[in-house]
Amino acid sequence: MKSLKTNWDFWKQLPDTPERFIQIRDIHEGIGVLSTILLKKDNYAMMVGGDGACMGCGEKTSTRLLMSAIEASLQPHVAAFMEKLDELIKQVDSKARLLLAADVDLTGVKEGEKVDVSLDKENGARLSKLTKLLADLKDLSWRYKSGPSGVGRARLGMANSTGCSSVWASTYPYNPYPFPWVNHLFQDAPSIAIGIFEGHMRKMADNFALVRRADLEVNDAYNPQVHDEFFYSFDYNQFTDDEFLLCPPIVAMGGDGAMYDIGFQNLSRLMASGKPLRVVILDTQVYSNTGGQACTSGFTGQVSDMSYYGKAQHGKTEARKELALISLAHRTSYVLQSSQANPSHLMAGILKGLASRRPAIFNIYAPCQTEHGIPDDASQRSAKLALESRAVPYMIYDPDAGSSMGERLNLDGNPEIDQDWPTYELKYKDENGKDQVMELPMTIADWAATEARFAKHFQKVRGTQDAELVPYHEFLRLSKEESKGKAAFIYVLAADSQLVRYLVSEEMVELGKERLDFWNELREISGDLISEEVRDKVSDEKEAEFEAKIDAIRGEHEAQIENLKQSYPQEVARRMAEALMGQGSNLDSFVNSVAAVPAAPVSSPVVKAAPAPAPAAPAPEVSSEEDGEPGMAPWIEEDTCTACGDCLKVNSKLFVYGDSGKAIITDPKNGSFKDLVVAAERCPSGSIHPGEPINKKEKNLDKLVARAEPFN
Repeated sequence: MKSLKTNWDFWKQLPDTPERFIQIRDIHEGIGVLSTILLKKDNYAMMVGGDGACMGCGEKTSTRLLMSAIEASLQPHVAAFMEKLDELIKQVDSKARLLLAADVDLTGVKEGEKVDVSLDKENGARLSKLTKLLADLKDLSWRYKSGPSGVGRARLGMANSTGCSSVWASTYPYNPYPFPWVNHLFQDAPSIAIGIFEGHMRKMADNFALVRRADLEVNDAYNPQVHDEFFYSFDYNQFTDDEFLLCPPIVAMGGDGAMYDIGFQNLSRLMASGKPLRVVILDTQVYSNTGGQACTSGFTGQVSDMSYYGKAQHGKTEARKELALISLAHRTSYVLQSSQANPSHLMAGILKGLASRRPAIFNIYAPCQTEHGIPDDASQRSAKLALESRAVPYMIYDPDAGSSMGERLNLDGNPEIDQDWPTYELKYKDENGKDQVMELPMTIADWAATEARFAKHFQKVRGTQDAELVPYHEFLRLSKEESKGKAAFIYVLAADSQLVRYLVSEEMVELGKERLDFWNELREISGDLISEEVRDKVSDEKEAEFEAKIDAIRGEHEAQIENLKQSYPQEVARRMAEALMGQGSNLDSFVNSVAAVPAAPVSSPVVKAAPAPAPAAPAPEVSSEEDGEPGMAPWIEEDTCTACGDCLKVNSKLFVYGDSGKAIITDPKNGSFKDLVVAAERCPSGSIHPGEPINKKEKNLDKLVARAEPFN
């Protein structure tokens, strides 16, 4: 303990990280190397403890990233506001002093003689108003800098539902939160937060009204007939963007029990209200604090209290409730589903949500060592496998991102969005001890096999089996009839690096089908997947349209042929005679004259000849870019690459590690231009250069090209 205290005291004495190392390009859009936010002491220490948490707790990690994001997004606005406030205080003070001297006659005043400083009624009232304004501005400045607490204005306010997050956050004598915090009943955090928000916004509105009044007064622009009525009804809906971003957020935090289940009605009411509160859901998929009972956020087959594995029932029977999808259905709220598997995605989503003038729902998957049955150091790995296996897909739903669902729902951050599962290379040794490589998908069963809560659903294959064994991902594609007499299995790497096969239960098969179904639903909503039914319908419509065009062209062509048959023989004979008599045997002239004969219209009771088509315009020259060839290919500076792996988290098919151990780009067509731009923005060494886009029809291309410019 003494050593820890000594090291902590030394850390506090170190200088803060210079701004040039904080590589953030747009804090409210979450663009930049977001991990550098944690280099600032105030951001890192926003959450100062939490020693009541379990070792490796997924909740604590996610909460720390949340707190740091809030501090980083808020403090630049606080600094700018304080500068403005100090300047206003000087201006109001100067205005009051000048007014005080305005009616003073200094003519003939001798040294030491008293001077009459009485003002007329109008100037006296004005001075009284300025004096009160100055006192209020100084009080506001004091509250920001010091205040009753001595530490200045609070960073945020939190209403915490009873649960793990309230227990480890309030374990005596530690409290990790240096801001107002209240704990109430299991289900009440959203409702408590709404009440706090209303009072908080009233105070913020009063403060902003004060500053606005002062600004009008120093510019002699205050009109009581106009501004008195405006400020009387002034509330948070009339805040400017800068004023809104200056408001400390009110956060409601709870676990899946508090938000998915018993407190869901409170959460739903908050979303329906449209009030810009922030809700943090720490999704452990079990009621961790009360013994790990089954809950609606858990998965099919999950074994826990009240969903035991027995002869009649093999764990939880229901499918997982998708709260992010339910939140999306409210159509009022910004929704983020993420985890610590990709901290950049988590922090970017939080930062954008904090800037939204809507309710922001942060549904964060938080591995629980005790109830999931994973090692203390496995939270990051477990979250990564849950993401890759489609157990907890990433998503951001932003109602302000566009007019269609495809624009509003963003699945970026999920690996290989165009596939059912991402694939990986499994390296193993065969029976002869030789190194082998097999490419396999990362399925939901592969993730489940790493956690004790699903252990009873896997059985090692020993000897011969009655059923034909089929790889799990292939088994899921079989129809009910085709799967008869067959059993699903997955590969597991043994300690000697050889492959072992494990049988998978029927419950894991059902879980796989359910997860794929949900994943495809998300892709359809986002526009990343077109269902076979829609594709067939569009195909039929296009085919019918194509056939109609062919029939029209065929009709025009046949009419033109009939026209030529009736008009050309007589005209050709006439032109031939003229050519032979006037120009001798000049065959070229004859051919040219015949070719110039216009097609004469022919009347018919059945078919009307179409007019002769106009000469075709010369085809425009198509640049290599329009043909899909990049003007400037993307590249990575190998010498400066730190092999941090952030780019691989964006797209592991587009970015891989080369023979040198540094990141390389495989083929630009293995990803989107957006993948290249996002990877460049998140690269801490600035080694990635996106080049120019190949797909000229990629969504939001103009914005992406602008974001790519600093890196090319």
